[in-house]
Amino acid sequence: MGSSAKEDTVEKIAEYLFNYAIAREDLKLVLADIPAESRVSPVTMEYEIQLLKMISVGWGISFFLGQHSKKDELVQLFWNSVHHFSQGISAMTATQTGKEIDYFSILRERVDIYVKALNTFSDVNDPALVIGPTFAKLCGSEEDSYAIRSGKKIFHLAIKGVRQYLSSMDMT
Repeated sequence: MGSSAKEDTVEKIAEYLFNYAIAREDLKLVLADIPAESRVSPVTMEYEIQLLKMISVGWGISFFLGQHSKKDELVQLFWNSVHHFSQGISAMTATQTGKEIDYFSILRERVDIYVKALNTFSDVNDPALVIGPTFAKLCGSEEDSYAIRSGKKIFHLAIKGVRQYLSSMDMT
């Protein structure tokens, strides 16, 4: 995955984590496991799962770096990349649909929704137990067990990926 944080710049680490956050391979695997019985629109599920993955990677960086001296710089670089990416999506969507959207604002709204849900159930040891149902609710069917499981799964995969990468870079 990498050599060490001493050899790689914080910029390269942030770039790797951003690329991981927008990578779609794991999303496709999770989405392929959703049976036809799910009441959630596949388009909605795909949209929301990408947002959740980006949020989860950002949270993972903050969580696993704790008091690391490079945490603030890495977090800033990561979210700047997400913001730039979001501007591209917003522009492309406006061109294709004729409607103006602010993808980054939508992402921030999702962060607020997930944080509020986590704060409501602050006694839960595994955040995925809150993330899964919140994800399903954002998909339009908070009782859909497939959506709940998918939200939990992508959250766990993203967090695990961040932890493994940061560990390989001697940053945790």
